[in-house]
Amino acid sequence: MGVIGLLPLDLLVVRTRKGFIQPVYAEINRENLEFATKLIGLYHANVGRKKKELMVQVSPFEMMRFDYRFVRGLSTILQRLSVFQMEAAVNPLLVRRMLFEEASRRGFVASDETRSRILSNVAHQLGVSEEQLEKTFTADLDDELVLREFKTVNPSKLLKMYNLSLTQTLLLRSTYMEIRVSDHWKEILRSIKFRGLMYSAETRDGLVQIVVDGPFSLIKLTQRYGASLAKVLPLIVAADSWEISASIVRSGQFGKRIFQLRLASTQVGEKIRSVTSQEGEKIAFDSSVEKRFFKDFQSLDSGWKLRREPTLLTVGRHVFIPDFSFEKRGIKVYLEIVGFWTEKYLENKIRKLSQLEGVDIIVAVNERLACEKLKRVKGEVIFYKKRVPLKPILETLRNREKAILQREIQELDLSLLKLDKEVVGLREIAEKFGVSDEALRMKLKDAGVERYTLTGEALVSDGKLKEIEMKIASLPSQSLSAAIHMIEQEGIGTPYDVLSALDYTIKWNGLDLDKSQIRKKQ
Repeated sequence: MGVIGLLPLDLLVVRTRKGFIQPVYAEINRENLEFATKLIGLYHANVGRKKKELMVQVSPFEMMRFDYRFVRGLSTILQRLSVFQMEAAVNPLLVRRMLFEEASRRGFVASDETRSRILSNVAHQLGVSEEQLEKTFTADLDDELVLREFKTVNPSKLLKMYNLSLTQTLLLRSTYMEIRVSDHWKEILRSIKFRGLMYSAETRDGLVQIVVDGPFSLIKLTQRYGASLAKVLPLIVAADSWEISASIVRSGQFGKRIFQLRLASTQVGEKIRSVTSQEGEKIAFDSSVEKRFFKDFQSLDSGWKLRREPTLLTVGRHVFIPDFSFEKRGIKVYLEIVGFWTEKYLENKIRKLSQLEGVDIIVAVNERLACEKLKRVKGEVIFYKKRVPLKPILETLRNREKAILQREIQELDLSLLKLDKEVVGLREIAEKFGVSDEALRMKLKDAGVERYTLTGEALVSDGKLKEIEMKIASLPSQSLSAAIHMIEQEGIGTPYDVLSALDYTIKWNGLDLDKSQIRKKQ
């Protein structure tokens, strides 16, 4: 259904007093319920009729109410629950073009007879009657559309939807909105994030407080941003306990003024809470950005595991949802894809993210969603226009990987290594020291371990290597297959590395291991 609640601004009904502003909500009382029932019945009765006929019958209802905006507001919502279709034998645009072309060939239409000939000619060409042609001429105009389907709604829900719509429409003129909720906050945050809204979130006194920049705080993209903000409201009012504070800009006789809006579930909750198609909305990939990035990155086979919206991070009082995480060998780096933004918002966000201890994050920003002229932004930011670029992401991940690898190598103290077996796998040692296999391997190559030799994925004692060397020398055949079999029997899974450590070379005979021979280097 889209955003059912948004109304034209000229239908917004509010009350202002002492710097505060409130929507004038419809009471859920007997009088309003009866009125809503009549209006709903009118739409039912006009299924199959033109929109202009319906509106003629709605008009007298405006005389029954003190404020016509209430009636038009309800009617606007009912129209969005309706399906209006064009009824035409042929395309009206084609009809108008052919009629004008025919008229221009004949010159000025001065008589009914000439007009009739024009209609007759065009009707004949299109294979329709003159009556059908005349009806088709304006069939695509809004008033001429026919009400084909009406999705009914009960009167109480209609009034609540109207009240919700007043709130949504009023928030279109907000500079900011502060939300405090007791539950549903994960869904609300995901919806805010999905729609690219500029926000910050933290926990206070057992509640989650979310501050969202309003459309009137922006220089451009205000309508698009405002529509996105309005879509979040149904999720907020679905919470058991909620509060909304906002600054609203109103134009008046003496210019623009800022009013404060205060709403709470304890005061108006039952007037605007209603079940709509937006509650419990499933948030999926943003097909134009996130899904494409996911597909592009997965195709690289980079060794990093990419997770979509991996977790909701709470560090101190701050709460945020990253779009992706990159994971590899215990390293975790997050990616935040920013939607709408301003220079100040970006710098504040980057500063807050940098303060989150233990959280490593990359920020990607769409230049096309800038809500002001692009300026220099302080901080580590990747800008893009159509798709998140892979190159700077991979460079950042490699740098993170190198830095962690170097730290592990520096902190690894091999003097603490106690070996009591002749063959010890590197994985076993790396897990014991809490480092990556690569860091351990590099440290071993640099420093080594007394009386042990690094052979592929294991440390083998010098005594064991000497024993294997003697067994190889005593083999009746110096075939590669016999040597490999013997080494594997000693519990070593990398026989080629053992042969290399013992200074053996391989003389290959095709790919036949039995015919290939091993030889000691001279």
